[in-house]
Amino acid sequence: MKLKRFPNLVRCCWFGLNYLFRERISHLPITTVQYTVLRTLYDSQSKKLNQKDLAILIATNKNNLSAIIKRLELLGYIELIQNPHDKRENIIKITSKGEDIYQISKEKAIELQTEISMGMESADQTAMSEYLERINSKIQCLQKDDKRF
Repeated sequence: MKLKRFPNLVRCCWFGLNYLFRERISHLPITTVQYTVLRTLYDSQSKKLNQKDLAILIATNKNNLSAIIKRLELLGYIELIQNPHDKRENIIKITSKGEDIYQISKEKAIELQTEISMGMESADQTAMSEYLERINSKIQCLQKDDKRF
């Protein structure tokens, strides 16, 4: 594989996965990005996440996340709890209704992941995940060094 094709391959994978997942959950009252927010909140329940923390975890910025948070709150999937130590900050918590819709959509995500990885050896799946984690780590380091981020 030519290295210069790498960005295109990653982009194609992401768009393809996002499209397929969007199709799988189209009958549910949730979008793929809302699923990502709920998954992150569900996985981080022991932590007190504010909008800035959540934005970092899902690789977006606070402004992009603002509308998503408002919509999820309107749907009753999350609640905003004022931080008792800093009244300007809200802690974002997933509600039981949010957990329910997350679990339903998670089943679809797992089905898709299973279909995509069919025929791949377990070692190949592990290696792919490790490569992506290393790439992600490098990207995060570069972003920290870049004053625009």
